[in-house]
Amino acid sequence: MSMTPNLQIELRRFISSNVVSKLNKFYFENDALLIKGIDVSIGTILMGLYNKAEEIGFFKEIISLIEDDSTFYQEVDFTSGRILSVDDCYRIEGNAILKEIFTNKKGRISEMISNEVGIKSETAREILNFSALLVVSYLKNNAQLLDSLKLLLEEQKREILNSIQPGIKIILGFSCYETVEDKNQSIGRSIFTLFGHNFFSF
Repeated sequence: MSMTPNLQIELRRFISSNVVSKLNKFYFENDALLIKGIDVSIGTILMGLYNKAEEIGFFKEIISLIEDDSTFYQEVDFTSGRILSVDDCYRIEGNAILKEIFTNKKGRISEMISNEVGIKSETAREILNFSALLVVSYLKNNAQLLDSLKLLLEEQKREILNSIQPGIKIILGFSCYETVEDKNQSIGRSIFTLFGHNFFSF
């Protein structure tokens, strides 16, 4: 694995068509919408973690909520990036994690995912649980990332926010324009790096 993994890409690897069809045995959604819902949920959870980055020890605390013998954790094969079996254990196991990350916003967030992606409320609630377990299990398995996680999320924040719908961003406390402004700043920065050294090399 590279030194700085792209968290979204790493986590998306686990959502194979096999996983989607197994999940859809419970939900009867359109496959593409279910994938989109999970994708948005993963981004939402990463940004929820980003919001908690200032709380000392929060990341270590959150991975301690997943026991080594938790059903979900044992069903993920991290080496091959596969989820071996999909049962509905995550319906219960994900709840405690979501409470820690989003406190009282959990319900509003899953409603918003349901509205903005176009899936049933129940589906949105449960794939948020599923995604929370996936993200935190991944971090538990890659505990060496915890120390640099704040930095990683900071670097990848713009990309992650671009994958989340405006309504969800607002609940998470990000302005809708945040990503647009960021783009302009980075244009400014790249011009600066192109020409900057000429101006300052006296």
